[in-house]
Amino acid sequence: MAVKFFGQFLLEKNIIKREELLDTLEFQKSKNMDFGECALAKGYITDKDLANLKSAQKQVDMKFGEVAIKLNIMTPEQVEDVLTMQKKNHIFFGEALVEKGIIASDILERELSLFKQDQSKYLTGNIIIPAGIKNPDAVKSIVDITQKMFQRIARLQVKVDDGFVTDSEPLMSFVLASISLHGSLKYEYALSLSREISALIASAIIGESIDNSATELIKDGVKEFCNIVCGNIISKLSISGIEMDLSPPQEAVSSGNVYNLLRGRKAIYYPLVSFKGDSAALILIEG
Repeated sequence: MAVKFFGQFLLEKNIIKREELLDTLEFQKSKNMDFGECALAKGYITDKDLANLKSAQKQVDMKFGEVAIKLNIMTPEQVEDVLTMQKKNHIFFGEALVEKGIIASDILERELSLFKQDQSKYLTGNIIIPAGIKNPDAVKSIVDITQKMFQRIARLQVKVDDGFVTDSEPLMSFVLASISLHGSLKYEYALSLSREISALIASAIIGESIDNSATELIKDGVKEFCNIVCGNIISKLSISGIEMDLSPPQEAVSSGNVYNLLRGRKAIYYPLVSFKGDSAALILIEG
């Protein structure tokens, strides 16, 4: 058993086709406006406010509405109104499938029940730390912030699979970007990403859609994303008295289709799964 989204579960059971999965995801995205879009539609913020809030949110581990209140751009009452609007208009993936006529409601009810049984281990959202890991609370914070920043910056929901310790080099991917974290603790933080996920992240960082062929621009966007994530990690850990600094992000090099990242060191490896089924990984190398 591995962590997965409901759409991937249905796809593996041949209940829906991949094109139906992607089409429904786009339909769901068009229905579920994010907080900033809702606030803009209600007239609570301007386009300039939206850009400033998105920029500010990259620097802190706070929700969009919390940042808006902190910067005196929105009132608590306005934030609550937007949250109510989001909740009222939100449509789940299964509901979108039924609304589009892809599956019937009775099939949705049956498969959703089976999905919850299959994924019961992961429904709590708890991050599992492998046994024997030093500084488990710090590791948990690093994984948690990484997951949040995928959602907040790229609007990309990812689920975290069980972590495990390995001394094997990561599998080849479109990009493997890393940053050295050093100070009270010492880790090398790395993200292994597919081209599609990388393009989504880079587009969000730059603020406009990037063509998939713009390889270097996409990779630069991923490195900046890692820089933002690690900046938030350092800020969060400092609250617990853990003082750390970071080095500029780098792209891991490979030789003969093998990375030379671990170099004999051990790493905590967390597979990440997106709602489209694309795979990624967070790798924390000790020492």
